[in-house]
Amino acid sequence: MKVADYYYGAVLSSLFNAGIRPALIEGGESRRVYEFTTDQGDFRLFVKYRSNPLNKTKVDYTSWQFVFSDDEVKELRKYIDDKKHLSVALVCGCQGMGSSELAVLHKEEVQKILDAGKNSITVSRRKGEKAFRVFVGGGRSDALQVKANRLY
Repeated sequence: MKVADYYYGAVLSSLFNAGIRPALIEGGESRRVYEFTTDQGDFRLFVKYRSNPLNKTKVDYTSWQFVFSDDEVKELRKYIDDKKHLSVALVCGCQGMGSSELAVLHKEEVQKILDAGKNSITVSRRKGEKAFRVFVGGGRSDALQVKANRLY
């Protein structure tokens, strides 16, 4: 088994526990794309992971950076134009997988990041905060706040 299987499996387990049965439509080592249907409609879930946070410069913060290839950016833009809801699940891994977290961005948030010309997403969480901060440009105060317990 590959390390990626553990991270993608954790996302699938969360979906299964919520009663959602996704179908894999694209898979690879660097990312996976799932589609599923709920009472609220059809969804597409684009999943990437980082097995470790960035080197810590501040004790109270943990950050992860997710880099998207040009092809992945084009793919995300195509998904944004689709009528289906898009979520991007970012598995924020830590040493000892039990401390890993899941940050889920919705279509509008992903579009803001891409429209800012970024090909990476940096996710940060301060110890004890109930939300991730996703940097679009500028400092921590300008970052998008994303609830930590979102599933899709």
